Amino acid sequence: MTFHGCSLTKKVAEGEYLLTKNKFEFEGKEKPFKSEIPDYVKQKPNGSGFFGAFPFKLMLYNSVPAKFDEAFTEYYDLSKKKRNQHSLDSLLSVNDLEKHKGRSLWLKRFIFNQGEPPVILDSSATDFSADNLERYYFDRGYFDAKVEYSHTLDSVRKKGKVNYKINPGEESIIESYNFAISDTAIARHIETLTKRNSKIKVGERYDLNNFIKERDQIADFLKNRGYYKFNDDGQAIEFTADTTNTDKHLNVTLWIPIEKKDTTKLNKIFTPYRFGEIHLYPDSNYNPEAFPQPEYFDTIYEGYHLHYLNPNINYKPKFFTDAIVVREGALYRLNSENQTKRNISKREGITLTRIHSFEEKGTENDSILNLHISFSPKKKYDLFYGTELSWSEFMNFGVSPQVSLLVRNLFKGGENLESTLRGTLGNVNKKFTAEKSFFNAFEWSFQNKMTFPYLLFPINTDGILSKRYYKQTDIRMGTSVQRNIGLGRVTYSTGLDYNISFRDTHSHTLSILNTEFVNNLQVDNYFNVFEGDRLIRNSFFNYYFNYNPQAGNQYEDGELNDAEMTNMILTDNSFLNSLDNQGLEDLSIFLNMNFRKQTITQNILILSFVYQYTLNQSERNNRKNPWYFRGRIELAGNMLNLLDKAFQFEKMETTSGKESRMIFNVPYSQFVKIDLDVRKYFKTGIHSSLATRLYLGLVQPYGNTDFIPFARSYTAGGANDVRAWAAATLGPAGLPRYAGGDDVFAIERMKLLFSVEYRFNVFELINSALFIDAGNIWGTDKKEELTLFKFGQFYKELGVGAGFGIRLDLTYFLLRFDFAYKIHDPSYPEGSRWRFNDFNILKPRLAFGINYPF
Repeated sequence: MTFHGCSLTKKVAEGEYLLTKNKFEFEGKEKPFKSEIPDYVKQKPNGSGFFGAFPFKLMLYNSVPAKFDEAFTEYYDLSKKKRNQHSLDSLLSVNDLEKHKGRSLWLKRFIFNQGEPPVILDSSATDFSADNLERYYFDRGYFDAKVEYSHTLDSVRKKGKVNYKINPGEESIIESYNFAISDTAIARHIETLTKRNSKIKVGERYDLNNFIKERDQIADFLKNRGYYKFNDDGQAIEFTADTTNTDKHLNVTLWIPIEKKDTTKLNKIFTPYRFGEIHLYPDSNYNPEAFPQPEYFDTIYEGYHLHYLNPNINYKPKFFTDAIVVREGALYRLNSENQTKRNISKREGITLTRIHSFEEKGTENDSILNLHISFSPKKKYDLFYGTELSWSEFMNFGVSPQVSLLVRNLFKGGENLESTLRGTLGNVNKKFTAEKSFFNAFEWSFQNKMTFPYLLFPINTDGILSKRYYKQTDIRMGTSVQRNIGLGRVTYSTGLDYNISFRDTHSHTLSILNTEFVNNLQVDNYFNVFEGDRLIRNSFFNYYFNYNPQAGNQYEDGELNDAEMTNMILTDNSFLNSLDNQGLEDLSIFLNMNFRKQTITQNILILSFVYQYTLNQSERNNRKNPWYFRGRIELAGNMLNLLDKAFQFEKMETTSGKESRMIFNVPYSQFVKIDLDVRKYFKTGIHSSLATRLYLGLVQPYGNTDFIPFARSYTAGGANDVRAWAAATLGPAGLPRYAGGDDVFAIERMKLLFSVEYRFNVFELINSALFIDAGNIWGTDKKEELTLFKFGQFYKELGVGAGFGIRLDLTYFLLRFDFAYKIHDPSYPEGSRWRFNDFNILKPRLAFGINYPF
């Protein structure tokens, strides 16, 4: 209200006008590029946040008294080193503000600096913008475009608008696309490229952007076919268009090389290059001008020349040569050079210092490019320590001190060993723990990871995966002790991971011998911690005791425990057949609770095979609207099942009542788990974007077990999920929530999640967002009708939430505060699930997170 009270034209001088709007009108029905043209106008109205319609920065600027404007402007024109109290006092004196000398005025200065002065309508800027729009339309194929403008001025309110009237005219079409290429080898390459994917299309509108793309892809194509530095000087490629008869039908010609100004053509033959000698300097920086040259200890390995300063070779030659994609005698390819740099950058023990390239004459038909590649090795030992602050769907706050020791180059092949000791003190929601203190959860873990910069495999894979692929093997071993989400547990894990990538945007991970053993502690404490489940248990037990009082007496006397009581109920067919509709609904809630308890408290042994493929186009700056995709499949228990069939493991009854084969008195898990995560990001403006996400997860047990490990189950709700629900409180399906049902920890075997988020900048470090989330979890067991996923029904069971967020961008990480509201709640009966009547903008659910949710 205070900001609103500040007049927007408070600091606009008499005779000047605050620019409030740029209006664009088109002659005719066609409105080409309407959404893009505002970016080509020089003057834009003040506006930041809320789609640019709310002039927040201008209000900040106007809130500071005008008498400080000149002094503060001059102050912030100074370098940071000169911004001190002495400089401020001097500027205050110069601007007749003596009484403020000696005062920091930091709040006024901060507000002024974050603000934005009013945009004053400037006729010369409008004239420039009209010309710029005509140039823009010309470049997009509208050669006769005309842009006229007029001003709408309000002298009383000191506000003005600019009206641009655009007549794009008729578009120009490419009639033909021809080549004038004197070099026959180049001509063959261009013919191959344009047949495959030419950016210039005959019959389509002329567009300068397509010619730029065509030029760049021709240069890249030829650089990957031996033509070193092709068109780096901009003198090799030119396009001309014949407009002799008309400029509406263009005959385009590609010239290679460029035609001379006197209209004679250059009869130039471009020379392809081949890589010559490749010299590697593993422990020094090669300097061709140094005199005298250092004394090197030389060796040749696989055709590469290695020059060591230190005779005690710390790294084997293979460590370097495996990263080098370029080879002596091979045709020059830009991709090979870039892949070499990429492979080297991923090697932990060394740093690429420089690549020197030297050209020399080769044969009659080609030239030679010799390379000298210098490296700087890192030190043998490194100690890393620090503390992390974390937030997750289950942990409200976590502090994690950790220390890591990295030992490089253990076996002289670039092998690194990293040992990490990590502790976490956290605060979890009170419904997950009986602890009363603030730090009511902890975890201590010790992890060892051995990294090999090659595939550790019984057979040589070089013939299968060339040097273009980056390859890495990780061997993991670790253990952790935790008291988290209510129940303590000890976990032992191992893994053998193969990581393979060809580009930065694509990666493959294959994990075998992925082992996890979980031993749960304090299992008998389950119902003391999960109060919601205790209420469900007590309610249904009492329901049964009314039917069978004798069982109630036995339970009260301790003759029957929870598991025995549950088994009695589920095998009492006469009781089950007597249930009415309400009783069947209560039974379903009870069964879901029992499934949850079994999943959380069951000791497990997982031996799995995991494959994951990741596509992340955001790694490439030239992708305006990048995709992100992660697909993961995990198959568990099959190897143990083969051993079971061969050696007949011991058979025991699990907590779910099924007989399963055991290893060390623990059933081995058999399941298949599939996760698909698809995201698409759209750039909607200079400081705004639209992010979308679709996530699908499914895990199905089979064979030796009929339950899923808790670590592999799905939950819905939380700061990175459907934000209108607390973590793990949404679902499953349309299962009704009893009174106080948010205390129930919901898990299931299937999950769907949809999210859309519009992100925009408010000012400086402050960003905001508008979002909609929809999702839920479901079961896959046909016996559980209420939680079963049904294709024709699932959309009615989606939990839908919407809201807005405030984000503080601190460069290295982002603090996120999201305010979310339930819109559609599937826990209510059909017909009552839309919650608009309960909507209260003053009572959102606050979700705090670090970095973006997706």
